[in-house]
Amino acid sequence: MKLTALNTDEAVLGELGRRLTDHRIVRELTQAQVAEAAGVSKRTIERLEAGESVQFSNLIRVMRVLDRLDGFDRLLPEAPANPIDLLERQGKVRQRVRPDGGSSEPIHMRWSWGDKR
Repeated sequence: MKLTALNTDEAVLGELGRRLTDHRIVRELTQAQVAEAAGVSKRTIERLEAGESVQFSNLIRVMRVLDRLDGFDRLLPEAPANPIDLLERQGKVRQRVRPDGGSSEPIHMRWSWGDKR
């Protein structure tokens, strides 16, 4: 089933659960094995595969065990950088260098305490 904006939440959850079940079976893992490796209860795996709502962090753990965590990168790629934001983050680029103190005299010619000119 192709997921579209027209699918209900329940239909999407059901399809994702079916897909997770398929990936688990291909890897020849039981629900109990996935649950133990993910650090969640077997009931959480059952709920996930049945298309019921679970915590997002539990989904991440299960996806990691099934070696499918990279799917989130394709699901929600990083937003493209806004050129204006990039410029603001960089700050202003220096265009000239002035000597310390703003004096036009060379450093060795400057007066300091105790010196007589």
